[in-house]
Amino acid sequence: MYLKKLRLSGFKSFADPVSLEFSEGISAIVGPNGSGKSNITDAIKWVLGEQSIKSLRGKKMEDVIFSGTEKKQASGYAEVVLILDNKEGSLENYPQEIAISRKLFRSGESDYAINKKSCKLKEIHSIFMDTGLGKNGYSLISQGSIENILSSSPTELRNIFEEAVGIVSYKTKKNEAEKKLEQTQGHLDRLRDIMAEIEKQVGPLKNQSRKAKSFLTLYEELKTVDLVIFYRKMSGAVTELKVLKKNLEEQLKSCEQIEAIIRKKDELYQKLTIENRELDLLADSEKKNLSVLRADFDRVQREDIRCKSQLEANQITQERLKNEGESLTSRIAATLKRIDGLELEKNVLLENLVTKEAVRGELENTLNLLLCAEQQEKDRIKATQEAVLNQQSLCEKLEMKRLEIKTAIQEAKTESSFIKKYLDETGASQDQVAADLKQQKQEMSSLLAEKEQRKDQYQKLQIQYQHSLDEQKQLQNQVHLISNNLKVNASKVEYLKNIQKNYQDYFPTIRKLMTSEKLLGPVIHEVFGPVGELISTEARYLQAIDIALGAKSQNIVVASVKVASDCINLLKKERLGRATFLPLDNLKYSLVDEKTRAVLKNTSGVEGIASDLVKTDAAYEVVIKSLLGRIIVARDFASGKDIQKKTASKFTVVTLGGEIFYPGGAIVGGQSKDNRQSPLSKKIEIQNLQKEMDQQKKALDAIKNQDVTVQKSLTQVVDQLKELETGYNRCKQALWEKNKTIEDLSRKQRESTQSISSQEQKLQALSQKLEQLNIELTKIEASYNQAKEATKGQETDDQAHMIRQQLDDLRLKISESQMVITQIKGEIAGFDQQIVLMQEQLSHQTARKTTLEAEMAGYLNESRELIRLQEKLGADHQLLSKKIESHRDKNKQAMELQKTNAQRLETLQEEIKNDNHQLIIDNDRKNTISTQLNSLQLQMNHWEENIYKSYEINYLMAEDAYQQLEAEHSLDELDLSEERQRTLREKISALGNVNLGAIEEYEEIIARHDFMKEQMDDLKAGKSELLDIINTLYDAMTEQFKANFIKLQENFTRIFGILFEGGWAYLEFTDPTGVLEGGIELVAQPPGKRLRHISLLSGGEKSMVAIALLFSFLEINPSPFCVIDEVDAALDDHNIYRYISYLKKVAEHNQFITITHRRTTLEVCDNLYGVSMSKDGVSQLVSVRLTDYA
Repeated sequence: MYLKKLRLSGFKSFADPVSLEFSEGISAIVGPNGSGKSNITDAIKWVLGEQSIKSLRGKKMEDVIFSGTEKKQASGYAEVVLILDNKEGSLENYPQEIAISRKLFRSGESDYAINKKSCKLKEIHSIFMDTGLGKNGYSLISQGSIENILSSSPTELRNIFEEAVGIVSYKTKKNEAEKKLEQTQGHLDRLRDIMAEIEKQVGPLKNQSRKAKSFLTLYEELKTVDLVIFYRKMSGAVTELKVLKKNLEEQLKSCEQIEAIIRKKDELYQKLTIENRELDLLADSEKKNLSVLRADFDRVQREDIRCKSQLEANQITQERLKNEGESLTSRIAATLKRIDGLELEKNVLLENLVTKEAVRGELENTLNLLLCAEQQEKDRIKATQEAVLNQQSLCEKLEMKRLEIKTAIQEAKTESSFIKKYLDETGASQDQVAADLKQQKQEMSSLLAEKEQRKDQYQKLQIQYQHSLDEQKQLQNQVHLISNNLKVNASKVEYLKNIQKNYQDYFPTIRKLMTSEKLLGPVIHEVFGPVGELISTEARYLQAIDIALGAKSQNIVVASVKVASDCINLLKKERLGRATFLPLDNLKYSLVDEKTRAVLKNTSGVEGIASDLVKTDAAYEVVIKSLLGRIIVARDFASGKDIQKKTASKFTVVTLGGEIFYPGGAIVGGQSKDNRQSPLSKKIEIQNLQKEMDQQKKALDAIKNQDVTVQKSLTQVVDQLKELETGYNRCKQALWEKNKTIEDLSRKQRESTQSISSQEQKLQALSQKLEQLNIELTKIEASYNQAKEATKGQETDDQAHMIRQQLDDLRLKISESQMVITQIKGEIAGFDQQIVLMQEQLSHQTARKTTLEAEMAGYLNESRELIRLQEKLGADHQLLSKKIESHRDKNKQAMELQKTNAQRLETLQEEIKNDNHQLIIDNDRKNTISTQLNSLQLQMNHWEENIYKSYEINYLMAEDAYQQLEAEHSLDELDLSEERQRTLREKISALGNVNLGAIEEYEEIIARHDFMKEQMDDLKAGKSELLDIINTLYDAMTEQFKANFIKLQENFTRIFGILFEGGWAYLEFTDPTGVLEGGIELVAQPPGKRLRHISLLSGGEKSMVAIALLFSFLEINPSPFCVIDEVDAALDDHNIYRYISYLKKVAEHNQFITITHRRTTLEVCDNLYGVSMSKDGVSQLVSVRLTDYA
């Protein structure tokens, strides 16, 4: 990796955008003093995240922005972009070219970016960490930094060394872990405070919880007493209510009979009246219908031609989509095959990696063994030299002792022969016992196996039994849930029907008028109800119809103008308010004309005429047509706007979303704050609830059948468990018997063994004695031989040298093995990246295929719809011809029917008048009974309202509770007197304020206490893990720092000698015991001078020392590039030749950018940039590639 390009814009003296392109090797930047050369170094430091404005030679960060001159305006921002070549993959997970940029505005806003993506400064620091370009990097040497480096304190100097030896990343991780550790400790302290606070609350809440439970016990008893007293009162009232209702029903039947007669006659009257109106309109409409039918005939022909052309276009598109889908399928298969191939190659590399790591482990083990052998060899040589003299005297005593040992051996052999004979005889009987014992143990093993098998079967059946129990419990829960939902839905339906019955959705005037039979009196059967109760529609059109009707849904439909007049007089008399009435015999209406209907048929987005989208009885069609006959329903706002335009704003247009377009041009829309449901919506909701209840009943039956099946399964499992338990007990008995037999045989065997053992002990004692003598003799002879070998010191030294040679070879092999492992890991990472890319490609291909399939399905559905439309158009063509003929016949029939209906209407009107008089008499009798009934119901409602306010239950619930108490015989055990009722209320009152939530709060505080304790345990475990991580990082940093510091010290000493042609220099710790804490001192002694402090060296010597230190850093940890700003300024000609010679050598593996005034330095450069300052105070660049002129 190396620096490829640097772009500056508005940075210091570089007001205009400039770009510097660098290649590998040495690049030089020259120019007169003050031309802005060092600003390039500052730009590189700045873009890499330098935060110290002092290091950038300024007083505040705004100073880096071009401040302007007399001829050039100031820049608004400064931007530097640094581009690195990463083709070798030095930075993993990054592309071949990395662009690091920093931008600063005069407002103080700053932005960092990597490849034009905004990032944090921390991300940039992490890229260049341990590369020499980090925060304390050594690869950017600007003016005056040499003096700063050499005059740095040992602690400041060690920061530079940490970058060089590559432990900055470890140190950063360690610091982050320590911060997390501090945060964890803070959390622990806070949790301890919370725990203390919780423990203070537990005691008071416990007392409050106990008091609340006492309250609930008294409350439940009082509730039972109140329910029983309430039920007994209500039962008596219900009996009385039944008698009154029976009398009322008899009177109602009489009224209903008369009403039925009146209703039938009235219906016939209304029917005849409507028929006459329809016959009047029939003749006028026939002419219009004929013109409409002809227009429809032409439209059908045009639509048929359009369908044919659309079908042909669809077939072409489907063929194209099919070909593209087949191509995608083959590409997906190829991608999958490539992914499999990459995975296979990756697995081969992983296997190779495991092999290499195993080889490296063996080499490291061998290395440790050789290190031990080396130390043992040193110790042995020393011991041998001291023992040579002593062993010579011991050799003379060796022969005497050997004769004594041989005599003892002969005596032991004689005695052992007698013992062996006894052992042979005893062994025969012991073999038989062992055989019997073996057989018994085999039988016992088989029994144990059978026992374990039965035990496993028993456990499996237990699991199956528990699973069946859980399944049964789940089914019972489902039954309970569905039953509850059924009750809830039934309650909702009853509630909605009550609202409809009592007209609660209507204005108070309407509600009072429609619910009071007494007020309406004789005209009650001629008042048909509000419009909202007489119509219905589909859910799709609900909002549109509601908006179209508005307050008109509250209008009351009546039979005639006379009935409307009677109702209005009644409202005035009773001061009930105002209402709008719609007399059927007085309503006039006009519909959408046929021309407009033809226009609407050819307009998209038209749902229909509002009157056609509403369902009602035939008697009330005139009402619907008068209210909705001139209102058009559109699909959406755009369609409504288009319809108004085509109809010249003659009609009201309502959209499905609720917008209204009035003929005058006004548009109304938005969302109303009143979210109450309309009567129409309640009708639809009742229908949906009834459908849902039917589905729930079916589901309940299915679950109950499933519960029966599960119960059968449970019975079978219980029988199998009993059978297994019997077999298991039988095995246990047989095992006990076998165990007893084995114990008897074992006792026999032990007795025989003890006898044999006593004889063998004698033989063993003799053998041990003989063995000890032989060992002692062997030791003496070995000592004698070692004493002789001690004289061969040269051979021993050769052996030690051979061990050291083997150690060096092993270390080299381990290093080579590590390099191979690193290379394999890099290849594996490359394969992983390719696999991810291929998987992304596969995902895109699969998504495209899914889209194609969806498009194909859409075109197929459209083709089917077109075919069905063609068939429908053919049928319409035939139907239109028949309709034209039928309309002529209908006109003649209508004229004849009109005459007949007029005569019948006069007769029916007289009969209805007589029936209404009789109905008034019967209604008076009915009202008297109804008054008594209402009075009793009010009393009952008062009782029920009180019990509901106290316990939220009604009479039916109280009845269920009473019956349950009777079934449990609990009524005999309870004191149900009113005296007990008062006593319970007094006890509850004596408790005072009761916090019922204390029970739950106490449980919650206990649960919270347990939760906090778990959190504390988790934090303690996390704290322990963080301490382990910190210790691991500390050990790794120490090991790496020590190893690399030794190499760095060797490199510095060597390079110093080369650059100074002699002398010596070294590095040392200020505190050798604290490798990671102590500072580092630099000691240098040029040739011919005494050792003295660095500060006493000349300027040139300081520069050479700094250069030697830089080159030693680069050898141990090469940097992507190195910037040197006028470090050769203080060097004489002799020193500068040595400097450029070594610089040229190091540049073979490193990229250098040097700012210089020295001709000698320019001679070794590959590229040359010239910086000059123009008259307007702006730095300018000129570049030359010197290699082109070599």
